[in-house]
Amino acid sequence: MLDEIMYALDTTSIIAITDRRGVLTHVNDRFCETSRYSREELLGQTHAIVNSGYHPKEFFKEMWRVIGRGEVWKNEICNRTKDGDEYWVDTMIIPLLDERGKPARYVSIRSEETQRHIAEEQVRTLAYFDSVTGLANRESILGTIQATIAPGAAGSFSAFVTVSADELSVVNDAFGFETGDRLLVEAARRLQRVETHGARLGRIGSNTFGIILPNLGSDCRAAEAACLDLIERVLAELCGPVELGSGVVVDVSASVGYVLWTTPDLAAHVTAPGCPANEFIVTDDPHEVVKCSEIARKRARREGGQRRVQHFQQRMLNEAQDRVRLISELHRGIEKGELHLFSQPIVNRERSIIGEESLIRWFSSVLGTVAPDDFIPLAEQTGVIVEIGDWVLEEACRVLAEWSRDPARSDLTLSVNLSERQLRADGFGERVREIIERYGVRPGRLTFELTESVLHTDIDRTVGLLGMLRTEGVKSSLDDFGTGYSSLSYLQQLPVQQIKIDRSFVSSIVEDPQAAAIALAIVRLGRTFNLQVVAEGVETEDQFEKLRDLGVDAFQGFLFGHPRPISELLVGA
Repeated sequence: MLDEIMYALDTTSIIAITDRRGVLTHVNDRFCETSRYSREELLGQTHAIVNSGYHPKEFFKEMWRVIGRGEVWKNEICNRTKDGDEYWVDTMIIPLLDERGKPARYVSIRSEETQRHIAEEQVRTLAYFDSVTGLANRESILGTIQATIAPGAAGSFSAFVTVSADELSVVNDAFGFETGDRLLVEAARRLQRVETHGARLGRIGSNTFGIILPNLGSDCRAAEAACLDLIERVLAELCGPVELGSGVVVDVSASVGYVLWTTPDLAAHVTAPGCPANEFIVTDDPHEVVKCSEIARKRARREGGQRRVQHFQQRMLNEAQDRVRLISELHRGIEKGELHLFSQPIVNRERSIIGEESLIRWFSSVLGTVAPDDFIPLAEQTGVIVEIGDWVLEEACRVLAEWSRDPARSDLTLSVNLSERQLRADGFGERVREIIERYGVRPGRLTFELTESVLHTDIDRTVGLLGMLRTEGVKSSLDDFGTGYSSLSYLQQLPVQQIKIDRSFVSSIVEDPQAAAIALAIVRLGRTFNLQVVAEGVETEDQFEKLRDLGVDAFQGFLFGHPRPISELLVGA
């Protein structure tokens, strides 16, 4: 019977028979082919000859306990060939019992599972490791945090640090993703050089790495000191020039955020002298840990500089939640018509109104009156400013169309602030052309005010777009002039017709000779380029007289009128 079974399995399975001690007494051809040992080399040996060392001793002790009782044992075994390659076999060992019911021989029937194991290992690698850097990926890092905060885990305070290599997006855009991947690999290599003493490093975002520092003890300040020590070493390794091949060298800067946390069951046992409750979090959610660290990192990045570090505090989460609420309400406010157009007059040297600057005001049914400084920067960051800007442009052209039917207002200009996002939006020039044609806005009545931020990228596109708008009768103005060098260097290229002296010079122009000298230089520059010069923020008669003496052409400020609904325009002063 055994011979018949052996014959049936011989061509499809790896067959071996041993005596009760495990010594091989029979092996089939498949065993020899797979192990790469000859039959003569195998017979008389035990299976130790193909032992790979992968399994612990307890694995085989359990196997012998099972088959020693006369029971069938099934499992997967990793073996090693004669020339050193590992291979996996799905194994079943059947004891053949003697007349006393004791095992006399053992038959092992195996099928090779190496390719399946390789595939499974590849899947595990994809699931838990980053394909570019080879580091643990986000899911793996979250699992490690979960293990750190699991009930019964040692320690009280732990820390999580997020680090971004901030040049990645620039490198991707300028040199391609292959070069960007080289930056990531080099950043990972440098971070791995930092001795972390039990910490774990992973890649958790496109340009962001995460480091877990578990079990830092129950003293909050000592835990923070250990975290800051690690951060200093991380920055020392990561920041600086990186050679990316083909002559590309990038000076890497980094943004770092970190959070201290403890679990609810351990919170009562921590000591936090001088460590307010808002400087650490109590949580058993790994996603919360990563989120808080990322909030701190993004705050650090917004602050600028090459080495930016920010400790998470609870107020940051509150502010982030307030930002989300604010942007949600802003979307709804736009839909409900809660935005209103206000304006402030611009007067000439005789104090006659020659134009208005349009200003946005938001009267929210939920939040009340929201200051522009609170929602405009958020709209810029999220891109909602494009939608708002389209609304303002539509409304401004509608107003200009109304003014054209009123002889007292038909010659007034209306200025509209233009954001960088609007200028970069696809089809912006075409939208402007369509709106001014639809409302029949006369040339010279609409002015776009730009700040220096629009000059920082793609100056050629900006010059081309402003030139096209000029042919449509739209004027351009440089706002806040004199606060940076960029506007001076680009003034000759830009097709603008107006510059506005920043209020920071106007506020001190009477008592500060330097402010007066700067204003005079701007006036002379305007004369050289045949530009109208407007002074912003004029609040006193002395300021007005001084600016007029310096040769300023037009003026704007509380002295001549506060912002008011555009329907309440004053004509004359």
